[in-house]
Amino acid sequence: MSPLVAVGFSLYALNMLVGLAAQFRLTHFGIWHHGLYLVVFVSTILAMVLTQEWWLLLTVACLAWFPKAKPRTRLHPTLGVVGLVGYLLAVGG
Repeated sequence: MSPLVAVGFSLYALNMLVGLAAQFRLTHFGIWHHGLYLVVFVSTILAMVLTQEWWLLLTVACLAWFPKAKPRTRLHPTLGVVGLVGYLLAVGG
C-alpha cells in the first residue's frame, strides 16, 4: 500500500470515529470534525491522483456529497460506509 493511501485511509478512519462519536452524542467535535473532513477530502484526492488508485473515486464522490447530507440522517452514515468501501477496494486491489 502506498504511504499516501495509508495516510488518507488513516485520516478517513479517524474522521469516521469522530463522526460516530458525534452521531451517538458521546461528545461534540463541531468545527474539528469539519476541519478534519477538509483534510480528509484533500488527502484522498491527492492519494487518488498521485497513486492512480481509481477505486478512490468512490470515496471522493461520497466526500463530495457529504455537504448535502444532513447529520443524523441515514444518508450521512451511508456515505461514510460507502466511502470506506472505496478505500478498502483501493487497499485490497
